[in-house]
This record gives sequence, structure tokens and C-alpha cells, in this order.
Amino acid sequence: MTIRGRASLRRAAGLVVTALLVAACGTQTSGTGGPAAKGAADPDHWRVHADSLETGTPAPYGSVDVPTSSRPAEPTGPCPDSGMRIQEGRGDAAMGLRVVDLTLTNCGRATFELYGYPRLRLIEEDRSPVERVRVLEGADDITTGIRDDGARRVSLRPGEAAVTLLVWRNTYDDTTHPPVTVERVTIDPGLGRGTPTLALDQPLDLGSTGRLGTTAWRKS
Repeated sequence: MTIRGRASLRRAAGLVVTALLVAACGTQTSGTGGPAAKGAADPDHWRVHADSLETGTPAPYGSVDVPTSSRPAEPTGPCPDSGMRIQEGRGDAAMGLRVVDLTLTNCGRATFELYGYPRLRLIEEDRSPVERVRVLEGADDITTGIRDDGARRVSLRPGEAAVTLLVWRNTYDDTTHPPVTVERVTIDPGLGRGTPTLALDQPLDLGSTGRLGTTAWRKS
């Protein structure tokens, strides 16, 4: 074959390949049944779409029990001669209602028994007794939200403890007298072992309410 004949053959082969490529492209862009055709017909197909998130209503908060007392820190120092140690808890305050616990621990060597409600004497900052305040047995006259099991015998072996709650409101609406603040409490457990006086870390701000509720001794 001559050189001119071979050149003509190469040109013919190139035309055939070009025709095949054009046919293939036409099939890809004009078809209606395949994925490629969908992409060409729908330009949004290649765009990024955010998925919809399912949003539900948050579950409402359930009722929360607000603690009304807390164990005091571990005692330090020697046991008093009375064989009992009285400590103030951290307490709780909400919506004008105040609650603080007093814990009596048997730190001696003999078992003793408590009964009923503590007998309290309230003392102001100048060491004078607090006037115009009634100490109540029970807390129902102040709030019905404080549990009180009532008077019962509580036997404490060495190392065991009992607790009473002091309950009051700090309302002050009598400007004819200054608000009552209790700085110290003398507690008589009725054991004939003395009446220890406790200097309060958090004074009782009784306002002008004139009432302080107590709960009966119970084991802590």
C-alpha cells in the first residue's frame, strides 16, 4: 500500500472513533431511565440538602424533693462530760421558709433515751433571752411540708445520733419592734445531764413571726 493510501485509512478510522464517542455522549445525556439521565435533567440532584431533624417536646421536670436537713460535719474534739454532743446542720431555705436540723450524738459510753420534743431556750446576741417567740411542738402551724412522727422513745447507744428540725418563716411586717434574730440555742434533751448551749453558725432570722416549730427527736 502506498503512503497516500495508509494516510487515507488512518483518517477513516479516526472518523469512526469520533462518531462512536458522539453517539455514546448522546445516549448518556438524552436517556430518561438511568441515574445519569436524572442528574442531567434535575440540576438540584447534586446539591447538598440538610436532613430534617425530629424535634420533640422536652419532658417536663418532675417534682424535686428539696432536702430539709443535712448531716453536720464529723465532730472533732473530746466528748463533753455530759456524754452528748449537739451540732448544727447546714439547713435549707426556700420561699421564706427556713429549716435547720440539730443533731444530738451519744459520744459517751452508756446508752440513753430521748423522748418527745426538745426543750429550747433562745438567746440573742447580747446573751439575753429572746422574747415574743413561742417554741411549738410540731411544725404544722408553720408548714405542712415537714414530716413529724410525733413523740416517741428514741434509744441511743454509743455512737448513735438523733435529729430534730427547727422550722420557721422569716417574715417581717411589724415595724414597731426590730426583727428577732436568735444567735444561740440552749437545748434540754430531758436527760438530767445538763443543757448545752449551741452558738449557731447561721442565726435564726425569725423576723416578726413570733413562732419556731420543732419536730420530735428521731434517729438520724
